[in-house]
Amino acid sequence: MIGTLLGALTTRLLQRWMSSRAERVVRTQRLQEAASSLADALTDYRGQLYWETRLAAQSEAVAEQKEEALRESWAARSRVNYAINRLRLATQNERILQLATDARNATFGVQTGACAPHDARERQFAFLAAVAGASQI
Repeated sequence: MIGTLLGALTTRLLQRWMSSRAERVVRTQRLQEAASSLADALTDYRGQLYWETRLAAQSEAVAEQKEEALRESWAARSRVNYAINRLRLATQNERILQLATDARNATFGVQTGACAPHDARERQFAFLAAVAGASQI
């Protein structure tokens, strides 16, 4: 009888541990996907800013080209905000959220010249490093 009780207890503990582990894996995957989405959106937005700036500097660029580049830039900026929203749903880790916000703000600062593209990339890399560190299972 004691053996049966110990066996049932051991089985229950193992099931609970495996369930908890599976939940951590799912949370980690959700965080990594959201972080990757944000990093991709930040990179895309900086690329759009580059082309927008390059077209603006060319006197022979057609107004339609400049307007299209501006529209694409704003769409890319919106994708950054969408990705931040997904990240906020994926984690409550304040450090990761702050680093993500810093990376977003730095990237947005590239448009106004308040931040250099290199510095914005470095903030993005710091954000990704924090996610990688938090994702260790």
